[in-house]
Amino acid sequence: MRTVISGFVILFALTGCAMFGVTPVKDSTDRIEAYGFSILPPPGKDWKRRPDVHMKGSDFVVLGKKGSSRTHTIGITVGRHEGFDPAAIGFAEYAKNPDVFAAYVKNSVQNSNPPEGRMRILELSVVPDTKRGYCAKEYAKFEDHGSPFKPKILIQEDSGYVCLHPDSSRVLIEMISSERGLPGESDPSLPDVREKFFDSFQFRPLR
Repeated sequence: MRTVISGFVILFALTGCAMFGVTPVKDSTDRIEAYGFSILPPPGKDWKRRPDVHMKGSDFVVLGKKGSSRTHTIGITVGRHEGFDPAAIGFAEYAKNPDVFAAYVKNSVQNSNPPEGRMRILELSVVPDTKRGYCAKEYAKFEDHGSPFKPKILIQEDSGYVCLHPDSSRVLIEMISSERGLPGESDPSLPDVREKFFDSFQFRPLR
């Protein structure tokens, strides 16, 4: 569910690494346990973990790295959302019908990124997925009209999953990999890194 919150967190993950509380990832086999999930840091060099983000019923683990230039960055976020109510906006069967759940996730992305906003949707696909649980698989491509490099327009591509936590249909787990840069800037190793990261994901009991 691309809420305003998670959109903010993704941009936070894509910012530079020179900020308070950022720590290098030294061991990619050291599992991160947090907020009803467990996950390994992404494999590879130069990943850094930002301070966790807590706001409005959402808690996020945030990791990022610099890319090939000042404008090229990569970020990964995994978070828990509570307090949402899909039934109130017409998606009453979200916890029973995977197609309804995917439609809810897509609707959330669209509503959080209006055509006149900073992040303008170029492509968006959300489909049901059961590989990691009761999930929707998302791919989105945006134009970023509000980066620090204006008037240049950056391209951001997001891939990931939104899943209902098995302990509660009122808790979402969202994991998104994002890459942002000028057109043509990309890391060819990212698809493999992203899939290994997603494959390490495990649910943990809610507290």
